[in-house]
Amino acid sequence: MTDYEDSPPSPKRYKSETTSDLEVSPVLTDSYQENSFNYERKIFNDPIHGLIELHWLLVKIIDTPQFQRLRRLKQLGVSYEVFPGACHQRFEHSLGTCHLAGELLAHLCQRQPELNITPQDILCVQMAALCHDLGHGPFSHMFEEVIAELRPDINWKHEQASIDMFEYIINTNNLKPFFEQVGLNDIDIIFVKELIFGQLDQQNNDQNWPYKGRNISKSFLYEIVSNKLTGIDVDKFDYFARDSYYLGTKISFEHMRFIKFYRVIKVDDGKLHLCLRDKEVKACYEIYRIRDDLHRRAYQHPVVKGIELMLKEVFIIANDHLFFTSKSGKCDIRLASTIDDMFTFNQVDDHITTLIKHSHHPNMDKAKEIIDKIERREIYRYIGDTHVSWTADFKKKACKSACQDIIKYCHFDESDCHITPNDLVILTVELTCGDRGEDPLQNMWFYTKVCPNKATRISKEQVSTLLPQTFRERNIRLYCKIRDQHICSIVRYGFKEFCIAKGYAIPKGSDQWIAMSPRVGRVLASSLSVVEQRADLKKSTSL
Repeated sequence: MTDYEDSPPSPKRYKSETTSDLEVSPVLTDSYQENSFNYERKIFNDPIHGLIELHWLLVKIIDTPQFQRLRRLKQLGVSYEVFPGACHQRFEHSLGTCHLAGELLAHLCQRQPELNITPQDILCVQMAALCHDLGHGPFSHMFEEVIAELRPDINWKHEQASIDMFEYIINTNNLKPFFEQVGLNDIDIIFVKELIFGQLDQQNNDQNWPYKGRNISKSFLYEIVSNKLTGIDVDKFDYFARDSYYLGTKISFEHMRFIKFYRVIKVDDGKLHLCLRDKEVKACYEIYRIRDDLHRRAYQHPVVKGIELMLKEVFIIANDHLFFTSKSGKCDIRLASTIDDMFTFNQVDDHITTLIKHSHHPNMDKAKEIIDKIERREIYRYIGDTHVSWTADFKKKACKSACQDIIKYCHFDESDCHITPNDLVILTVELTCGDRGEDPLQNMWFYTKVCPNKATRISKEQVSTLLPQTFRERNIRLYCKIRDQHICSIVRYGFKEFCIAKGYAIPKGSDQWIAMSPRVGRVLASSLSVVEQRADLKKSTSL
């Protein structure tokens, strides 16, 4: 992606009689103010969407050190360690999402002028789309897991940091006057934050309309950037197209076709919602299928998750020995505390592994050793996985207990190299579609060609009988930190026996595991002999 050609023009300024030469305020002429929404739109060349035009105020935000930090955050995080082409950044994804938000709003303005979508509305929604990922940390979602481990009491999510960073950008770079020039005020800033985060005031119990940025007549605007109702929004439209492109996979979803079939209709709950043409109902299921496919093939790839496990260990070790600079100039902020202040958080990006790798602190040796293993591809060995019921509770204590049980089922000889529960890692992987794993269509509304202003529901049975019956899945994966093939073969056998004992599905390919180790073959033969003897005894008793 190439940058725009020129910087947006600086507004005319005047020098106040009561201020110093450095304290100047922007003033806009009437002619400039009238054209402020169309003047100096800058062009970006994007490999996914082609030419992207953005308003100069959005470019002002892009041209800040805080936003440029997104150039140093990979969109797919650790997936780049497995897929060499997946090297695109959060920066271009943010621009693409902003572009698609503008395309959707332009379509609605053209087809439904009665919605009274103002230029300020458009700018706010595009601004939210541009800034929705500002709060991501190193390696994206993995950083949230690190914070959850180090500070479990705060339930931190990147959306919170996104709105904090958005406000920090405005204040630090003195952008408020530029906002005022295009008619944006404090309420509009609240609106942008709500579009990114959702309801800001958790004490507001007004179930009918909990938002302050816009009234209920603009409810559909809250479904464009981050759709809390259906999960279908321009954020997904961009990362589906962008991630699949850089991963080298093909998808059949056309986001522009989807956008062209959107209409805003008032439904039974009294709110205006984004509704789709009824013939696009199968495309909705396709969106969730594509999301599931991307998770299985890339985001939740066994090797990707294995590297994530190792990097999480690195970050947890480094937390007490790697410090960042506070506003006071002291280098005294731990990694897990950087989220408390955006000045410090702006220093944290994917290059943190380089800082750790070249650290001279003696207590960082273990972290450096793990990074060295990742670079040498000595990754934790993936043993296998199994499906468990959704109600199964695999928390930290349960995982450690399960590791102990698996070792008991391994039946190590005295001559074998024994392992401990700390050498095994159990990872829970959850895949869901729709709202809390329920049918994604239950919160969606559709219209027909005959009645374009009336919204209706469509049930799964009306679509196809070939659709899935469940929309939620939980797997547990087992990794072994020791890469020795003989030990891993014994652990695989123990994992299979553990799954049988617990009533879980037998891991895939478990029949082929036996051939990998003569020791496991002997254990299995002994076990089968015992089973056959018990079967014979039961048969003779019944006779």
